Amino acid sequence: MRDLDQHFLHAEHGCLRAEYNDLCRRGVPRITVEQLAFSIMHGNGNVILVVDEALSGLSEDEIDSDLARELCGSFRSVRVDGVAFVRPAANPVRMTYFERDGTHSQMCGNALRCVTRYGVEQGYLRADSDLVMTDDGSKWVSAADGVVRVAVGAGREFVQVAGDRYFVFSGLPHLVLLLGDLDDLYAVDVKTDGAALRYDDRLCRQLNHPEGLHVDFMQRSRDGIQVRTYEVGVEDETLACGTGVAGSAYVAHRVWGLPYPIRVVVPGGEMQVDETEHGFLISGVTGYLFSNVAVNPFTSDVAGLKNVDRLCQLAGPLVRS
Repeated sequence: MRDLDQHFLHAEHGCLRAEYNDLCRRGVPRITVEQLAFSIMHGNGNVILVVDEALSGLSEDEIDSDLARELCGSFRSVRVDGVAFVRPAANPVRMTYFERDGTHSQMCGNALRCVTRYGVEQGYLRADSDLVMTDDGSKWVSAADGVVRVAVGAGREFVQVAGDRYFVFSGLPHLVLLLGDLDDLYAVDVKTDGAALRYDDRLCRQLNHPEGLHVDFMQRSRDGIQVRTYEVGVEDETLACGTGVAGSAYVAHRVWGLPYPIRVVVPGGEMQVDETEHGFLISGVTGYLFSNVAVNPFTSDVAGLKNVDRLCQLAGPLVRS
């Protein structure tokens, strides 16, 4: 991974600050933008805007697709892939997630990782072990020793669709395509090929997911797997997809016999998937790109955060609008 001039990172932060100031000047219907408390975070380059409902004074009926779409579109120096609204007053803490286009998704693995880190640093969650409620049910989370690990649940609805295609529900519906050892994973046109399958109405209905499929392109590597993912709601490739990593690892275990834990390389770096009593456990790097909330970051993963934040800047059109 190449080094990036630290000045560039500061300049990028300055762009986000300027875009935030512009958002405050422009305003958003029905809410007080100046009171909005949020952090722009990432899980291995998957950029998530985390909104603290309590600090923002938001009620449940103010949280909707329109607000999520407006917030994502307000930042242009990085592409915000989705919004996670955190309700700390709920028991357990609640995460409500919307994709970039306003699609309400029942889960997002990387958003859950970001929310876990944020929640622990704010004192909303216990670091050793806690639960977060999502629209896919209650999820076990941990940030013990500064390492964020979250459970996305067990693999469900597993089926072989075709010779090299498998379906699994791992918090979200995923179609996993297996590439051969001689194929070039990075020559795949993920946006075009992924969209064709995501919008294949006959296939989606056959798998009982008419809302559309996330599409993962997976290849076996020397010590694990490599994965690239097209995400519903972003309608493009993302640098990492938590549920996609989990689903792909499950397919690799079932089809290729790979033992857990499985190392997964995504465009945003390295992740790991393990199988536990809580279901698939995913881990990787999390970091902050911008925050208007006072945070007290972990110190144990500072080096990793710098590296992945740099990768976010080097990723070009995958990150930028």
